[in-house]
Amino acid sequence: MVASAPRRRGAARARALQLPTVGQEAFRRLSVASLAAVMLIVATGAAVRLSGSGLGCPDWPSCYQHRFTAELSYHPLIEFGNRLVTVALTVILVATLLGALRRRPYRRDLAWLAAGLVAGVLGQAVLGGIVVYTKLNPYLVMAHFALSMAMVAAAAVLLHRSSRDYTPGAGRLLVMRPVLLVARGAVALLGMVVLAGTAVTGAGPHSGAAQNQLQPRRIPVSLRSMAELHSSLALLLVGIVLALAVSLHVLDVPERVRRAGRLFVAVLVAQAGIGYVQYFTHLPALLVEVHVIGATSLVVGGVQFLLALTAHPPEPVAPRAGPPQELDEGAGEPARSEPDGAPGDLAELPAGGW
Repeated sequence: MVASAPRRRGAARARALQLPTVGQEAFRRLSVASLAAVMLIVATGAAVRLSGSGLGCPDWPSCYQHRFTAELSYHPLIEFGNRLVTVALTVILVATLLGALRRRPYRRDLAWLAAGLVAGVLGQAVLGGIVVYTKLNPYLVMAHFALSMAMVAAAAVLLHRSSRDYTPGAGRLLVMRPVLLVARGAVALLGMVVLAGTAVTGAGPHSGAAQNQLQPRRIPVSLRSMAELHSSLALLLVGIVLALAVSLHVLDVPERVRRAGRLFVAVLVAQAGIGYVQYFTHLPALLVEVHVIGATSLVVGGVQFLLALTAHPPEPVAPRAGPPQELDEGAGEPARSEPDGAPGDLAELPAGGW
């Protein structure tokens, strides 16, 4: 009896140090914040490059060798401001990861996605430092942007999954499998279009450095050639997505699938229009910034379109009391009621599928 008292005090201290659990709705809000923050960092990073502030802070992680903050000057303040946004993004993503680990019911897929976002922002920080020390190497700048876009896609998937049931057998395909395969190909082509667009910037006039700074080298390809490759891939993507959207209006699919297709086409056409305008107006910085924001929205739209091709019911609401149960893709399906009106003639998806 005497020895049990210290054990009880130790258990009480352990419970006091333990992080509180996170509910399903609270975690969904964290997912929304993560997606918004990742999209914001893409926009601010583009603003750094287009304003010529890429070398506004010549050192990393401090702005100068013996000074952490930026001086009151245009380019250093813009570059340092982007670094502060990165710090805020890191805090949000770490909070989302902790929320995924403490979420009840626990979901392994959400924890892995949140961990991937944290790993991505850490990789961005390291890669950003290398970009500064290599004086804006164009290939590293491209890699930096590509990693940002991958994080945008992962954050969009995290938000989609955060409120839906992804246990084995819960997903049902809403379209024929060939349509799903073509849609996956279109999203893969979208990735190629984004990378080609990044190469256009790497070959163009926006190096990221101001006129009074050391000018970094550019990609040794003519701007016209890269722009033609980028536009050709974009037109091919527009044709494929437009054909998909038309086919969805012919096939017997839910209206929400058709609506996702129309939205994807609308964003894609608008983005293509902005791209042609900026090229023929000799790449003004403001239009390039709008084009980058459009590319970020297009990645989110492409991911959402692909996810809309399958139906996953809302995740069952966890009970307020009682031991937490694990909702894990690799585990057996927990007890739950079937959603009302679930279509019975749709093919089931494998675990972890779109």
